[in-house]
Amino acid sequence: MNDYERWERATAAVAADYAALPPMLLAQVDEAAQAIRMARRELHRLAEDRESTVICASCGGECCMRGKYHVTVADILVFLAEGESLFVPRFDRDACPYLDSHGCIMEPSLRPFTCITFNCERVEGLWESERVEEFYRRERELRKLYENLERLFGERAGADRRIAILGYDHVLER
Repeated sequence: MNDYERWERATAAVAADYAALPPMLLAQVDEAAQAIRMARRELHRLAEDRESTVICASCGGECCMRGKYHVTVADILVFLAEGESLFVPRFDRDACPYLDSHGCIMEPSLRPFTCITFNCERVEGLWESERVEEFYRRERELRKLYENLERLFGERAGADRRIAILGYDHVLER
């Protein structure tokens, strides 16, 4: 099975499980997904406040070169819960499959945990210590939000759905 087939199979399985959630659990999953998206927005805002946009644009996305395995079931659930169209990764090249000629194909509030929480030394070096502490405090909060969403969805879908979609040989059959 190639990466595109694995992606299609995995996202279809997650979407089917999401659609089959009982209403009460669906509401909890949607609420958890919304909290993740808001936390991601805040983390991006913190990073963007300190001229990181200029640094990131000038470096050419070195930190994004190998993002193939960053998208998780929780990330897909955020797309589904927020009613966002799911993107199609570009697995036909060596760079991150979530990049195009304009950068990341996902808006910041939809990017995977690794992508939204990583800052290179050049970006972080611009920050005062309080900003660094605040960023990493919020990162820990985001991690807890992910854990909550994975727990909620995992209660219905099982452990196989809680690990990353791509790059693992977990079983996706029911």
